[in-house]
Amino acid sequence: MEKTIVIILILVSASGILTQTDMSDKVFFIPKESATSYVRLNPMKNGPFASLTVCLKSYTTLTRAHSLFSLATPNKDNDFLLFQDKNNKFSVSIGNQDWYLDIPGTAVVRSICASWDSLTGDAVVWVNGNPYPRNIFMKGYKVNANPIIIIGQEQDSYGGKFDAAQSLVGEISDVHMWDRVLTSQELKLVLYNRGMVGDVINWQNLNYETKGEVIILPQVCKIHYYPDSCYNPTEEHVYV
Repeated sequence: MEKTIVIILILVSASGILTQTDMSDKVFFIPKESATSYVRLNPMKNGPFASLTVCLKSYTTLTRAHSLFSLATPNKDNDFLLFQDKNNKFSVSIGNQDWYLDIPGTAVVRSICASWDSLTGDAVVWVNGNPYPRNIFMKGYKVNANPIIIIGQEQDSYGGKFDAAQSLVGEISDVHMWDRVLTSQELKLVLYNRGMVGDVINWQNLNYETKGEVIILPQVCKIHYYPDSCYNPTEEHVYV
């Protein structure tokens, strides 16, 4: 029976069928490098966005650069991009401009949240629940309307021009996006999977389309922000 379910999932993924479903306790798994396997997420709001927060969880053994969240608009291929670079670099791109952060070499990146506000330019990134020093970035800019949102590939043009060398191999889950900056208390709810869901992208009511070899699988364990554990940590561990 389990083999039959897996086969059906693979066939559905390969066909690129548009689906809307609750993805709680599930992951998208991309098993190998390619320029053809990805998931397109269809947003519930069309923009433009004067502020936003994006959170997601991923798990991979990749040491090369790869894209985690790619939002392109007709005139900006990296209108909002979360990108894990090599040499322990992580970058946030807004309006095709890049902000680089150094991630400690011992860190296993399991969860990312990034928020940005156009009015003040305040940009903050949390890695595994820990905030990195904030930056004033792209003050006064607005992320444009009509976004195409892709996980698994980086868009070098609006909806395409993928590079296999920047593709994700591994799993990704719990993707949420808001059109505002979350408070620290709200962020805690996100990190602990306590019912805080996005109003632009909502993992618990996800409208998506898979392309290529993308498999939907159950989470091996309920991973929270903490990088080395499946258990539900106490709130004293969260540095927000």
